[in-house]
Amino acid sequence: MVKILLINDDGIYSNGLRAAVKALSELGEVYVVAPLFQRSASGRAMTLHRPIRAKRFHIPGAKVAYGIDGTPTDCVVFSIARFGNFDLAVSGINLGENLSTEITVSGTASAAIEASTHGIPSIAISLEVEWKRTLGEGEGIDFSVASRFLGRIARAVLEKGLPKGVDMLNVNVPGDATPETEIAITRLARKRYCPTVEERIDPKGNPYYWIVGKLVRDFEPGTDSYALKVERKVSVTPVNIDMTAKVDFEELRNVLFGNT
Repeated sequence: MVKILLINDDGIYSNGLRAAVKALSELGEVYVVAPLFQRSASGRAMTLHRPIRAKRFHIPGAKVAYGIDGTPTDCVVFSIARFGNFDLAVSGINLGENLSTEITVSGTASAAIEASTHGIPSIAISLEVEWKRTLGEGEGIDFSVASRFLGRIARAVLEKGLPKGVDMLNVNVPGDATPETEIAITRLARKRYCPTVEERIDPKGNPYYWIVGKLVRDFEPGTDSYALKVERKVSVTPVNIDMTAKVDFEELRNVLFGNT
């Protein structure tokens, strides 16, 4: 029987997670392991300084479901330790898009990246929503179209595998997508946000700081951001977790050490 691991950095109560269960349960046995609470933007953080606690949940369509008080990466490590290897790992359906090289900050993408380091073909999938709605559980949001695209892509990966050199797929679905929306194969944009720090003053006169980000609005054609934000297409970006630069090593050696 096909074993599918499902993670979601929005937490075990996320409606996006439940929509993903519904799509994936038609393809195999779904093992759900997700943080007990919202863990967006946690990247590949791993909990090493304290024990991890897990709570069993019942989620219709899932063979097993656990909520753990850890990060999305912890969820992957916990799952493999408890249940063995998987045929596919899916992270999502996330509230809010995950675009550009900043997917390394994303808990959604990082869970898929962690799974892929264990040799598991992985998919991270996110649905574009208004920023103010990204920190809830997805109340009132229609995940049906994103769920259909997930089922379609997951089935293809299970049946055919990923091409050589591709470890995971990062998928972003427009908020206004329909089942007929076109899919674009893209590369990662350079940047989606330009972060900075905003200083504020508390009632006692002490400064405190928020990290805030200004959205980049000019995107290069062929990137995930251009496909989603300009062309209104579903972006599918193949990702290789080997981040070694494709450069002639001898050229770099000459830059660093000269011709000696």
